[in-house]
Amino acid sequence: MTVAANVAANVAANVATNVAAHVAANVAANVAAKVAGESKTMIAVAILLSFVPFPRTIATSFEQDKCRVEETNGFLKERCPDTLKGLLNFKCPFSGEHYYVLPYSFSDIGQHPFVNATCSDDPYGYQVCGATKDSQEVRNTNWALCGYLYCRNEKARLLYERENLCKLYSTCNNLNTEQIKRLSCCDSAGEDILDAAAMCDNKHESSDLTAWNKLCDDECDDWNCADESDCNGFFYGKICSRKEKGHTYYHPPSEVCNLIIECVYSLNKYGTDEDECDPKLHPGMPSCISGELIRLHNMTRVVPIFNFTRCSSIKVSMSGSAAGRYGYDFDGTIKLKKFGMPYCHDYIDQTNCSDLNKTGVSCHINGYGLSTVSRTMVCGPFRRGFCEDGMDIACVSVGRNCTIHKHQLCDEVTDCASGADEKHPSCFDLTEQKCFRNYRTGRELRIPVSWLGDGLKDCINGMDENWHIVCGLGLMNRRFEVSKNCHDVFICRYGSKRFIRLSELCNGIDNCGNENVICQVGRSLPSISTALSTKGFAKILKYCHRGLEDVVPKQKTLCALQEFNPFNENIYGVGSRVSVTYPKEKTDCRFVFGEAYVLLSCMGMCIESPCPLQRPIEFNDCPTQYKGRVYTVVNKHRLTFVTRRAYDYHNNYFVCKNGMCLDYDKVCNMWDDCGDGSDEKNCKNSFHCNDEQGSIPLTKKCDGNPDCGDTSDECNSDCSKQIIDQPFLKGASWFIGFMAMVSNAVVLSENGRAIPKCKSLDNLTNKLLVNLIALGDFLLGVYLFVIATVDSVVFAENYCTKRFEWLTSWYCSCLGVISTFGSLVSLFSLTCLSIIRAFKIYKGALLQDEEISSRKKLSAVCLVCLIVTSAAAIAFITLFSVFEDYFVNGLVYDNSIKIFPGNLIRKQKHLEVIQSYYGRSKDKVLRWGLIETLVRSMFSKDYGNLDGKIARVDFYGNDGVCLFKFFVTRDDPQWLFTMITLAISIVCFVIVAASYIFINISTFRSTKSLTKEAGPTAETVNKRNRKLQQKVATIILTDFFCWVPFVFICILHSYEVMDASSFYGFFSIIIIPINSVINPFLYSEIMSNLFTKVLTVFTGFVRYFPVLLKAGDAINEPHNESQQAIELKIVCINDLS
Repeated sequence: MTVAANVAANVAANVATNVAAHVAANVAANVAAKVAGESKTMIAVAILLSFVPFPRTIATSFEQDKCRVEETNGFLKERCPDTLKGLLNFKCPFSGEHYYVLPYSFSDIGQHPFVNATCSDDPYGYQVCGATKDSQEVRNTNWALCGYLYCRNEKARLLYERENLCKLYSTCNNLNTEQIKRLSCCDSAGEDILDAAAMCDNKHESSDLTAWNKLCDDECDDWNCADESDCNGFFYGKICSRKEKGHTYYHPPSEVCNLIIECVYSLNKYGTDEDECDPKLHPGMPSCISGELIRLHNMTRVVPIFNFTRCSSIKVSMSGSAAGRYGYDFDGTIKLKKFGMPYCHDYIDQTNCSDLNKTGVSCHINGYGLSTVSRTMVCGPFRRGFCEDGMDIACVSVGRNCTIHKHQLCDEVTDCASGADEKHPSCFDLTEQKCFRNYRTGRELRIPVSWLGDGLKDCINGMDENWHIVCGLGLMNRRFEVSKNCHDVFICRYGSKRFIRLSELCNGIDNCGNENVICQVGRSLPSISTALSTKGFAKILKYCHRGLEDVVPKQKTLCALQEFNPFNENIYGVGSRVSVTYPKEKTDCRFVFGEAYVLLSCMGMCIESPCPLQRPIEFNDCPTQYKGRVYTVVNKHRLTFVTRRAYDYHNNYFVCKNGMCLDYDKVCNMWDDCGDGSDEKNCKNSFHCNDEQGSIPLTKKCDGNPDCGDTSDECNSDCSKQIIDQPFLKGASWFIGFMAMVSNAVVLSENGRAIPKCKSLDNLTNKLLVNLIALGDFLLGVYLFVIATVDSVVFAENYCTKRFEWLTSWYCSCLGVISTFGSLVSLFSLTCLSIIRAFKIYKGALLQDEEISSRKKLSAVCLVCLIVTSAAAIAFITLFSVFEDYFVNGLVYDNSIKIFPGNLIRKQKHLEVIQSYYGRSKDKVLRWGLIETLVRSMFSKDYGNLDGKIARVDFYGNDGVCLFKFFVTRDDPQWLFTMITLAISIVCFVIVAASYIFINISTFRSTKSLTKEAGPTAETVNKRNRKLQQKVATIILTDFFCWVPFVFICILHSYEVMDASSFYGFFSIIIIPINSVINPFLYSEIMSNLFTKVLTVFTGFVRYFPVLLKAGDAINEPHNESQQAIELKIVCINDLS
């Protein structure tokens, strides 16, 4: 008696203890004995299990309490104590019923084990999932969870797909309308397990059981494999007359030349199926050892390889009638699922295919040269490795029970039910070039970079192995990758030979080990506190934490406890869910991150913050993650997967757009953990950069410093800025700039003609200094006019995105030098002029017309040179590289250098990044030259060493107006320089003010004797004295209100009393340059007359300005000696910027 017969007898004996022991045991033993040693043994077991009435439920609660949920062949099942010896006891997933499974099954050929009952409350057949260890790949259909169903009818509990059983019954009474529709066309067979793809219309003419979509699928479904006989214009096998019945009969290739004459007349070339089987009759025709004779009789016979046998179907479907005939060998142990039905024992008949649709790969075969290998032999159970280069066995295992050829990866065709073949890591790194792959050559496809130069010719033209374009030198030598141009790469630290392309930086995946830590330091990403505590599956949020006395009352009155189930799922086998203690009142979740944000938002406890979880977990999500995943059913109709954590299962995961899965604590945490930004996309607690490379806190949006690589946090509709933001300042810049240039040009022209006519040193010095003042004011006008043009014409609304392109340009530096030089020339000239005039008054010297010697002319020129040199030294010293550590504000980087965002990176931030990459630094202060060298060394040096991707922001690039950097703090290296410059300005103002006050006082004293007695002379002198007082007061007050408050604000900003950075535009356009427009109207008679007319028409100061201008005319009248003593060229002090 065989093993199967013993099993049948033992099972029947055990069952008999619950019903009629002796009768059932005898019947079973007799049946088993009759079929012992035959291929029908297991059929007897099936019959036995079908008719014997097993108990449906277990009565005692004690035994039910011992049932526990555990993993069974990859699925969660509730396993109970085995009450019947030799049978496995399971509880139905939803009804509480029990069913028994015979452990001796056909699992190794794909059949399900025999069970005694179907679960009544299991409409989509979860009972059948995981029934075998060698089950097909997990899949989910709209009518069966795992693509198969158990069938029960009126006469027996279960029906099986074996032919002789299926003919007994015709209907299944445990299926719904859709499932019956699927089975109705096959009711003559009554199969218990049906492939979800089966359709039974359009049957093959030679078989009334084969679905049309199973024809020519390289798998025999018909009992004689006729469904694979006529495919793609090629016929496989023979059609002949049966000798005993006289009708036509299809003869499959495997049965040709098997020493059994089954055809008396062949419709093909030969008389019988055995007539031409001698290789000597076919000289030159390839031959092989017959596979059928070895399989059936262990006999060796050489047979010729006919064209109608080449690349024929040799695989047997275990769900069709072919399984009944070909499923087992003569001893019931060798299964054709493993070995198939090859014509040749060594499967060489599966090469050199005539039908291109049968061809799998082309390669060089040992002893045969260049040939083809059939699809059946590629990455299947029959693969033998015919190809010398291993092309036919270049297989990849992806997902659960899904092994495919490597060329099926990333081909835009889903070959695995889970889609894992299109989500494989190699699919995220493809070349732009395309080629025809060796396997599946129908169209050109991009090449995964990992295939380049791997020793296997993946492209038919071999371009992947002859990749002639390489990037880099030395250790960074690499093949041409994704883009069309070679670029520098980021070098992994510690001398590693590994590298990362710039596009892969800061993507949340540590290819080097810690580059994302460096990114976090460089981008100033804050550490996130979620205000969340975890204990097992219990979560406590915000102020609901225990332990603080003042918080305890809030727990009782303001906090609640709720189970977290965002999609209202009933997941079978999951006993515990996350319980959340949360505040009853809705929370502003803009300041909550990570898991706390997910829990609050998905429970509806956030103010205007939607749940970031878009859909529940499906069974085929993140197929390459969680090797310990277990499948289970949700709400009775959908498969999902869970993983074990501590003492229970869960599936609290977020599904990324790219197919990855994340824990909740990595969602909405302002870090792109998915790599595609999808974990941050629906979060309202952060700003999402437009380049989809990351998120930043809302507090960093519109703060004036770009934190996104594409500057979208600053360049948007809410806060996009221009060089000059306010319309009023835009108009003022055009007007003041134009007026300053025109009016000072007039003064320069007028005084330029007068200088050669000067007869005295005093007059020459006066004219030269006035011209210097006008020159400085003219340069300020040029500065303003250019700034207005750049703001309105060159950049306009694009300035925000091109901000650092402007700030690092030499144009901005030139404008800063021009404005600083012009203002200092005016200031120093005005100071010298006031000192000279006061000194002359003090000495009592009179203006005399006398011949000027060359020595005196030289002294006047030297004074001018001294003023110009001093102003130029201060303006240009900031640009010398020797002083870069004092005057360089920082470095800006191209957006491709994602370690540093599109922002000004100062020394301290560089030091932190350098320490993160290189380790600790001995020096706490590094020079800019060394910093730049160290940063460049973090990247390869083959393609410019980041040239064009790093730029310095100098002293004048602090703001878009390119002004002298007056607003500094005490920790700024430019602080001392700025404070000294401001001190010089204050000293100059004091000197100018003191000089003119002294002149005014001296004038009153010298004319006091003339005003003692009433008369025309006294009246004239008093009138001129009053005009002089007005003129001096105008000079002092104008300059005081122009720039003294500005200096005061600079000091407040320096000591961080206030942030005055936003005032740059106002001071640079209105306050500082205004004197550049006023001064020309005080010096030039032409400009004075024009200004008088303009003021008369457009201003309300008609009465005031003519008085001042007449006072100027009075000064120009003929003088006597007393008048010469008080003569004054009143010049308004030009402001210092």
